[in-house]
Amino acid sequence: MSTEIRSGSEAPAEITLRRRRPRWLIPVIVAVVIVAAAAIAFAVKGSSGKTAAGSHFGTNLQVAYEADSSSENAFLQYLNDKIAPKYGIKITPVGIEDGNQLDLATSTGQYAANIYQHQYWLKEVLAKTHWPLTAVNPVFQWAYSMYSEKYRSINALPNGASIALLNDPANTAQALWLLERAGKITFKPGTQPWYATTANIATNPEHYHFIFIDYGDGPRVLPDVDAVIAYNMQFIGAGTSQKYKIYAPPAPRAFAGQLVVGTKYLHDPQIVKLIKVFMDPRVQAYLRTTTNPQLKDQLTPVSTG
Repeated sequence: MSTEIRSGSEAPAEITLRRRRPRWLIPVIVAVVIVAAAAIAFAVKGSSGKTAAGSHFGTNLQVAYEADSSSENAFLQYLNDKIAPKYGIKITPVGIEDGNQLDLATSTGQYAANIYQHQYWLKEVLAKTHWPLTAVNPVFQWAYSMYSEKYRSINALPNGASIALLNDPANTAQALWLLERAGKITFKPGTQPWYATTANIATNPEHYHFIFIDYGDGPRVLPDVDAVIAYNMQFIGAGTSQKYKIYAPPAPRAFAGQLVVGTKYLHDPQIVKLIKVFMDPRVQAYLRTTTNPQLKDQLTPVSTG
């Protein structure tokens, strides 16, 4: 792991921590290999079962999620057990570690849908790959908070505090927007907060230093920095005590998790049923009231703002 410190007149100093491999978009040559492999898998596997009349899919629909997210898996299990039977389908959760593989397989119809990304992450994927994918509807919010082992509140952070942010553009923007909404930084006029970078910071009165980390590394680096801004589920999954959660505003609707399907299958009758499952009014009520430890304080109802 190497450390690089950059500074400039338009933004506060940044520290980037790099690990062996990024969790973001793969090089084009690797993507070509994945495309070929997925095409072979799809040709053999198809839609994973006997198809329903007029559909590419069967009654048992595979929905992909990020493999290390027990909360997303628990959410899909709830849908399968409590909501899907009303619509005459089953949902099988499929955990995938590589988001590129997950999106590609969804675009080709190997999976009926996926739920691992918000709309801005998907836009970054599509800008690089041009895969035919459509975000249908927001289905939940990932609780996104600031954690610290050293300070008890966001207002207790010292001048010059080191704050770790996830290093992909969409989640960097989400973290900076959290700080902006907390009144800790301001953006330059005209900044769209969901695309914000440190170059868009107008004022940083407390001289925060931003440290960029790979997705999932928040719990690991927590002892080494003043604060980390990341998804609650990463800390809960790592067994981090929730006493270290020091600031937890409601997540903006802009970063809601999306139900994503292959564009060519939008009007497939089985996909129409699947969308109805996710949009059933019982789903948001369940997220609001659940005591399931795999979901509580990790996935929340879709925000109204």
